[in-house]
Amino acid sequence: MNPRKPFAATSTWRNVYLENRTKIRAVSSLIGGFVLWEFVSRFVLTNRMIIVPFSTVMVTMWELARSGELWKHVSASLTEFALGFSMAAVAGIFLGFLTGTSTRAREYLEPLVSALYATPLVALIPFYIVVFGIHVASKVALVFTIAVFPILINTQAGILSVERNLLEVASSFRASRLQIFFKVQIPAALPFVISGLRLGVGRALTGVVVAEFFFATAGVGFMISIASQNFDTARVLLGVFIFSVAGVAAIGLLQRIEKRMAPWRST
Repeated sequence: MNPRKPFAATSTWRNVYLENRTKIRAVSSLIGGFVLWEFVSRFVLTNRMIIVPFSTVMVTMWELARSGELWKHVSASLTEFALGFSMAAVAGIFLGFLTGTSTRAREYLEPLVSALYATPLVALIPFYIVVFGIHVASKVALVFTIAVFPILINTQAGILSVERNLLEVASSFRASRLQIFFKVQIPAALPFVISGLRLGVGRALTGVVVAEFFFATAGVGFMISIASQNFDTARVLLGVFIFSVAGVAAIGLLQRIEKRMAPWRST
């Protein structure tokens, strides 16, 4: 019997844990949350009008998935989110770079951006309905206008936060303006851009919910609205669960993109 084998096995498991520590802790946190949800709903808050067990929500999801109703709602919400958020990301990053690198553009656009960012855009829902109708375009427009501003503001902040020493060093090596932009400013601003996109994800999902509450015939937000009117707590919590999972997945994807494009941030 080799006395070193148990130690080697322990060391291997320890290395596996250390390499995947973040993922293991995240999964453990989620499982703990679901267990707590199940326990509280069964033994503490037993009023099914307020909360239902997590297992009941999963049974409801399975039934809706088998009937095909769930996929209709999820596909509608996913389409609205994907189109609105993609347009917000492109426009926000472009305008953020523009206002961050051009003083003139910043002086013209910053007051307008500040005014629109502070405006409760949900109050403009009648305007969206009049201009775009009640179909997908109106929901995409609302998601876009709600999500674009944190992306724009964070991107601009990232460009403006680049250390002057880096710019001076690049200039001393006779780097052109384009070279400075692509080699210095964009890499330095990338963490800010990702942070803006993460904020934009949350606001975009909120925009989808609000839009589907007021003018929709399908979507997870529409499902929540109808279920709340019928006091169907299981469907309400299922809709909330779906949006939460979508948010976690989108933010996790952005974190992976950041690690690949800016590996120095993880050290």
